[in-house]
Amino acid sequence: MLMITHRVAPFVKPVLGATGRALSFKQFDNGTVLIGGGLRCPADAQARHGEVDMLRLGTSAQTVTALFPHLGPLGINRAWAGVEAFMPDQIPVIGPSQSAPGVVHAFGFSAHGFELGPIVGQIVAELITEQRSTLPIDAFAIDRFGKPRSAMAGTPRAQVPAGRSTHHSSSRSYG
Repeated sequence: MLMITHRVAPFVKPVLGATGRALSFKQFDNGTVLIGGGLRCPADAQARHGEVDMLRLGTSAQTVTALFPHLGPLGINRAWAGVEAFMPDQIPVIGPSQSAPGVVHAFGFSAHGFELGPIVGQIVAELITEQRSTLPIDAFAIDRFGKPRSAMAGTPRAQVPAGRSTHHSSSRSYG
């Protein structure tokens, strides 16, 4: 779950987290602050829908104001809940598709998308324009998990519904 605050004077530039607390946040150029950090909520992965839990958001707001008291009187514009993909090893998949020429994958960020987004954008751009990356990305390959489940079960790829991956990541509510 996430919440977006009203605008406040700039006070922080990087994405911040807190050790031992479910908290991460960043301030946008317009002054609003995005507050999240792994708060889980009831979610329906198939419907791609999560339910906002206001009590848990309140706990997150208390954590933020304990660390940054000047944010105490700040109002909340909106809250959001959704579904985040987590890979079994908590490492995203980044690289060219093994089954669809010209497709580049970047998914399963395990709640680290804000931190990894800029460099992954650079890598994906290189893969699309140069068909290679200037950075080593072998550790992010989808084949680190072995064969796709459909191949292990003997199901031909043609039977996999369009838009569905044969590789699986777990999902949990977004926080």
